[in-house]
Amino acid sequence: MRRGIALVVLAAALAAGCGRKGPLRAPEDVQPAIISDLSASDTAAGIQLSWSRPRFYVDGERMSDLGGFTVERAVGSPAEMPFAPLARFEVSDRDRFRQISTFSHLDSDTTVGTLYRYRVVSFTVDGYVSAPSNVVTVERTAAAGSVEGEDTHGSFPTAPG
Repeated sequence: MRRGIALVVLAAALAAGCGRKGPLRAPEDVQPAIISDLSASDTAAGIQLSWSRPRFYVDGERMSDLGGFTVERAVGSPAEMPFAPLARFEVSDRDRFRQISTFSHLDSDTTVGTLYRYRVVSFTVDGYVSAPSNVVTVERTAAAGSVEGEDTHGSFPTAPG
């Protein structure tokens, strides 16, 4: 009998020493906060996206386990066009004193004259996913300073005569 009580006490003591300290949190509270500052610009190399690192969970607690981002794209003008994953990348600076504060992605697989919509979703290392960011819309135009059909390469100097 004493042995059974001792085992129960030991098991309770070991269980109390394991796991997360502090109050339990609902899964919907540990989703990353929504990214609200996604921006896009048309560059000669493609469409450049940028956004800030989410620092908090939706419940307002400071986030310490950002896992990465999924960039999503919809092609075409109707707002009903579905988004599809374009790129996914992980963040590996969680334990660094200075973490990356601004992220960017270049979509170089674009066509001149086409309208693109983008959004970004962040996720934690445990797989909790944020709601999609603000949507940005940009139309791909010809590269700055180029004229269609014109050679955009620099010219070689002529040999001295």
